[in-house]
Amino acid sequence: MGYDVDVIDLDMLKQVQTLLKERWPELVDGYLESATTYIDNIKNGLVDGDAHVVSSNAHPLKSSSSGIGIVSVGEIAGAIEDGAKGAIENGADMSHLDDLVLLLDDAFQRAVPRLRATVGECASV
Repeated sequence: MGYDVDVIDLDMLKQVQTLLKERWPELVDGYLESATTYIDNIKNGLVDGDAHVVSSNAHPLKSSSSGIGIVSVGEIAGAIEDGAKGAIENGADMSHLDDLVLLLDDAFQRAVPRLRATVGECASV
């Protein structure tokens, strides 16, 4: 399956931004910090061959990303989670997830400036 690394659901993002109002910048900062940690843990889990670490970090990344409209990161994290769960169930290696992790990193890096820009928009309103 191909993934568009630039997909952001602007309607969802705006809804959450409107709902949180002045707390939006705090949410963005928290998301960026935790997402960075999750991605680092996923990478380390792959290097260590620990599917449990990969799965347990991909799941909250999928959920938190999807919840604020960062669709590409959420979808790719979901595919990584599924692949890691498959490795847990079948005892297979996770080398097939390497390309997905590269895509995940790319999608996240593309989302960061767009998310930061929404904080600036929020401050100027």
